[in-house]
Amino acid sequence: MTLIKICGMTTAEDVDQAVAAGADMIGFILVPWSPRAIDLEQARSLRAHVPPGVEAIGVLSDETAERAVAMLEESGLDRVQVYGADADATQALLGERAIVARRLPTEQSGAADPVLLDRSFNEDPELEQLAEHWATVRALTDAGRRVILASALTVDNVVAAIAAAQPWAVDVARGVEQSPGHKDHARVSAFIAAVREGSAA
Repeated sequence: MTLIKICGMTTAEDVDQAVAAGADMIGFILVPWSPRAIDLEQARSLRAHVPPGVEAIGVLSDETAERAVAMLEESGLDRVQVYGADADATQALLGERAIVARRLPTEQSGAADPVLLDRSFNEDPELEQLAEHWATVRALTDAGRRVILASALTVDNVVAAIAAAQPWAVDVARGVEQSPGHKDHARVSAFIAAVREGSAA
């Protein structure tokens, strides 16, 4: 069964709804320049709305490994998802509590496990562009890697994405929003239902 991460959470209401709808992971962006950013104090508060059995994950960018470890402990989250030069070093320190994030095609996936593969697309990417990204993920999942598929996922394409990529998990933020940092609850529920459908196929 493909796991589901709903990312970019900023309100308790949105966290509660995503958890009730069946999300496996809730993502909080601890990157100051992001339109979905929250601080460590907010992360601690929102973490209280994530029950046992659902993971709370903090997204970091360009932090040192030592700072990433400190932020994980200070926030009380379960894992960190780390972009930047120290991502591998962070995973070396934290093991399973760190997810390495790579931006394709400028960065390579390396040997990280688990790893999130991200890619920048235009507002409305062509199916061929998405299919290329999904094929990259599939090559790693076929090799036994735990890959989180991110980028441009929506309720309309996630079933096809799962069929093509066979990811360990999928990650969505913008695809289920009404505005940056504010979720559309109907889209969240529909996305989660679509992932369950795609995983069962």
